[in-house]
Amino acid sequence: MDEQDKGQMVVKANRLVQAKMPLSKLEHRVVALLISQLDKDDESFGFQKLFVKDLQMTSGNKDAGRLYQRAEEICSSLLDKKIEVKRKKDGKRKYRGINLMDECRYEEGKGYIQAKFNDSMEEFLLQLKRRFTMYEAGYYVPLQSTHSMRIYEMLKMREGISVLRISIKELRDILGVADSYEYFSALKAHVIKKAQQEIEEKTDIYFTYDVEREGRSAERIKFFIHSEDEEPQQPTKVEDRTEAPDIDVVSMFKADLTQDELDSLSNEAVQKLHERATQQARAANPDGGKAMLQAETYRRMKQLWTS
Repeated sequence: MDEQDKGQMVVKANRLVQAKMPLSKLEHRVVALLISQLDKDDESFGFQKLFVKDLQMTSGNKDAGRLYQRAEEICSSLLDKKIEVKRKKDGKRKYRGINLMDECRYEEGKGYIQAKFNDSMEEFLLQLKRRFTMYEAGYYVPLQSTHSMRIYEMLKMREGISVLRISIKELRDILGVADSYEYFSALKAHVIKKAQQEIEEKTDIYFTYDVEREGRSAERIKFFIHSEDEEPQQPTKVEDRTEAPDIDVVSMFKADLTQDELDSLSNEAVQKLHERATQQARAANPDGGKAMLQAETYRRMKQLWTS
């Protein structure tokens, strides 16, 4: 990562990280660099200015002349783009489509693009206090695949928990490949493994993964998120442990939640759930050892949450 890129942070609401955004690789780069210019205290959008030479340097594109020629095309294309936010609330699907940009300008000879986000994007980009994802533009922008870009920011969203568990269907939808790679083996080879290699080579994290199947069908994938200086080590399930190390039951519980479920819970609510589950586990197993109590607390947390 270039020194000049350090400190340029992209900050997005988690719902935006999970949204469907049918952007090209170049458009993802432009949008990320525009977001990195926003101030966390901004209350509304103004125009962001992006110099084409900065886009060229940050992305590693050696053909700066071609980028200048495409500046007007980039502006026009961004104005046609929308994001699609899908979620479930009270068991019902909710859909929301939002135009990404309100206005985009380019004047030949000035060497920069000016763009202003749609006001409806404020809740996803401004005044974010919690439920947001943050990463350095210098890791994201040089990625050469849109799939790598999207997977990287989803992993950064869950970096504090170290696990992202997502259905194959939702992953396909977010990546925009719902109608591509008919077989999971093709998706794994052409999307997941390629993203795995590029993210490890170019960013501050890397991942390993397990595929969860129902019969022979791949239904979910569990990504294990590691920092760049960490030795790969997949978490051991509670029931597989033979010793009694300290187990972070709360982190294990959070790792099983979807991001929407996690965002709906405050830290206080999770702590109360843990305290209640611990009390129940101790009451049911007064003579139980540490490993048994931790496993039972984890089981009861999931049971209390479900009920």
